[in-house]
Amino acid sequence: SPSGRVRWAVWQGQSPGPWAVFARDMADAAADPIEVSQSTRNQENPATDGRYVVWQGRAANGNWDVWIRDLNSLAPPTTVAFAPDRDEVEPVVDWPWIVYQSRSVGDPGGPWQLFAKNLASGETLQVSPSSQDQLGADIHGGQVVWQDFRDVGTGEIYYRNLEETGTGVRRLTENRYGQFHP
Repeated sequence: SPSGRVRWAVWQGQSPGPWAVFARDMADAAADPIEVSQSTRNQENPATDGRYVVWQGRAANGNWDVWIRDLNSLAPPTTVAFAPDRDEVEPVVDWPWIVYQSRSVGDPGGPWQLFAKNLASGETLQVSPSSQDQLGADIHGGQVVWQDFRDVGTGEIYYRNLEETGTGVRRLTENRYGQFHP
């Protein structure tokens, strides 16, 4: 699960033990990779915007939470999404936004829903209400795209600008065949 922007590359690896998140400063040829996740439980699916790295980490209660670390700081990682009755997975980041999938641990067959957290204001919002899965989000400049199963077929691509007032959700594709990985 590698991700890279600006001067940082991040990935998950095992060396040895549970999955961990690593980063390397690509601008420094002599730099060694560093472990950024600092946990004894699995840490997976990292993404970076070139300064911040986010990932999903297994919590002590068995749930998945979303973590963040500033790659330009020596500060330890912190959790940004951690509800005791929900799993939060597959985060992506583009300052000040983190977007992630969330669903109730009491309903493992229930739909994944997208949420966005603004790190500057602390506000968390649902990206688009739906009773179906919302998967594979990507974000840049406050604009988020994702695969959404609310329509007939195996998924369409939807869009929302999180910086605009109101929901402003738009369907970008109309094809009964699957649309994946925007």
